[in-house]
Amino acid sequence: MPAEAALSGTREIEASEEKRALRAALVAARRALPAAERLEKSRAIAARLDEVPAFRSARTLAVYSALGAEVDTAVIAARALARGALLVFPRVVAGDRRLAFGRCAPDALACGPLGALEPPADAPEVPRDAVDAVLLPGVAFSADGHRLGRGGGYYDATLEAMPRAARIGLGFELQVVPALPFEAHDARLDALVTEARTLLFRRESR
Repeated sequence: MPAEAALSGTREIEASEEKRALRAALVAARRALPAAERLEKSRAIAARLDEVPAFRSARTLAVYSALGAEVDTAVIAARALARGALLVFPRVVAGDRRLAFGRCAPDALACGPLGALEPPADAPEVPRDAVDAVLLPGVAFSADGHRLGRGGGYYDATLEAMPRAARIGLGFELQVVPALPFEAHDARLDALVTEARTLLFRRESR
């Protein structure tokens, strides 16, 4: 058993180091996209989202506000509101790795402790189990449904507590790699949407 534990620990260290290298390379590649091109690709992703049944049927939709060069969700939020969906946004909870979700209009978001825009303190909280689908940013995605985030583990911890909610990754095609290093706690996706394609996956835990 000690040998197996040591081997497992070695693999986790190797996976973490590989993830760090991938993050650095892909964050730089994404940042190099001209702003106008990034906006155009984001609009193409918004149009493709309708190819995901779980997005079309979601009554309560968790949307993120783009940080840095992430896929912009402004058009997605506007379209979801127009069809009558309830929009919620994630916010950090002190002392808890799991994110909470607050209901508010996109223009009411305020800067949170991690630098991302999030619902203000007085925004009504919506229970995690009431969310039908979650739109997820990412640094990298694999063609088999894995996602690499910024490294904080907030979404992984949150999604573990939301098995019913559909997990929809949004990324630019340049962020898609053949395979990603992953660990047991990493949350798998139900769908991935880029400006070029839509991939649907089957998640066993759902």
